[in-house]
Amino acid sequence: MLLQNINVTIDGKQVSVPKGTTVLQACETANVVVPRFCYHERLSIAGNCRMCLVEVAKSPKLVASCAMPVAEGMDVKTNSNLVKK
Repeated sequence: MLLQNINVTIDGKQVSVPKGTTVLQACETANVVVPRFCYHERLSIAGNCRMCLVEVAKSPKLVASCAMPVAEGMDVKTNSNLVKK
């Protein structure tokens, strides 16, 4: 069974990641560092610390990148003024 790849843009950089990848993992693939505290790849996702918030186009508020799966065409910004607040 072949995994379907999803194309996303992170800080203007196009990346292709497997379906089911979180935004945080996609950022790592793009060599973009997103601060985090409660996330660990071997633990269940808690998303409690809110340290990994990123801006996603067409989303009304910031999203926890550790808990949000990527979607085709998603445009993510990790260093916008809204994220820095």
